[in-house]
Amino acid sequence: MTLTKLMSSVRLRLRWNFSRPAAPRALSIAACLLWSLASVGTAHAADIPADLQIDLSSIAVSKDELVCLALNDYYEARSEEIAGRLAVARVVLNRAMDPRFPSNICDVIKQRKMQGNTLRCQFSWYCENKVDAPLDPKVWRDSLKIAAAVLQRDSAIPDPTGGALWYHASFTRPSWAIGFESTTIIGMHVFYREPDDLHGTLPPRKPFIYRLNAFAEFVAHRNAHAVTVAMAPEAESSIAMKSGSVFSQPMAR
Repeated sequence: MTLTKLMSSVRLRLRWNFSRPAAPRALSIAACLLWSLASVGTAHAADIPADLQIDLSSIAVSKDELVCLALNDYYEARSEEIAGRLAVARVVLNRAMDPRFPSNICDVIKQRKMQGNTLRCQFSWYCENKVDAPLDPKVWRDSLKIAAAVLQRDSAIPDPTGGALWYHASFTRPSWAIGFESTTIIGMHVFYREPDDLHGTLPPRKPFIYRLNAFAEFVAHRNAHAVTVAMAPEAESSIAMKSGSVFSQPMAR
């Protein structure tokens, strides 16, 4: 039975159970089944359209990381002009190059923590139960093109944020921004990094943050380190773990 026919069958059973005395339990089971089937159909919908030509061999990271960066652009910055969307993408790359953040783009975007009783995400859309299937195909294609452009191994797009690790909407003034250095304002976002003298234990400012292909060089080093760790006899995992002090990170917006 095809997925469409199976979902239709579940819907029919769902309507039928409304008129039965034991409907609540049957209804909940059917609803859960229907939701699961719908999830199967959309879980991998956020993908590269077949007719969109992207040379993955020229991309510095995996296809999964490319799609994650495109999803972040779609949900976080699609209302911005190109300059603003590129700036948000660069914040993700800058975080991946900082030892206090995950080195994988998907992990950077999905990073979250508890604040009191509230689960907060570094990029708010990830905590808002957004469906991974972008509804606007044209904008989604643009998001993929922007992600591919900044992730090219020989990308000629410099960092417009000046090495920013944080940003917020220009119509807000979050408390965490106090004491941070504003690097620029692009579109509806204000971008920040820490002043050089904010903490004595911070890693030194990377001298290559303004170079064109710094992220590609970082990924090459990251992947080489992962292979070295995997080949070590005492290694417990092939995942490259980044060292550095635990940092209480403010939210991205």
